[in-house]
Amino acid sequence: MPVAPSPARPIAVQIRIGGRWIAGQELGRRTGTAGTDEILVSHHGHLVWVDQSSVRESRS
Repeated sequence: MPVAPSPARPIAVQIRIGGRWIAGQELGRRTGTAGTDEILVSHHGHLVWVDQSSVRESRS
C-alpha cells in the first residue's frame, strides 16, 4: 500500500467514531486494501488509519 508523503505540519482534523466527532491530527494518507482512501490520524499519541469518509477538517 503506497503512502502519500506527510504534510510539512500535521493538519487538525476531526474523526467520527461511534457517532461522535473527536479531535486529531492528520499525519499521512494511503490507499487501503479495499481500494478506499485512508488517513493516518494521531489522537493523544495513538495512531490509527481511518477511512477518509470519517474525517473532516477541524473547525478552528
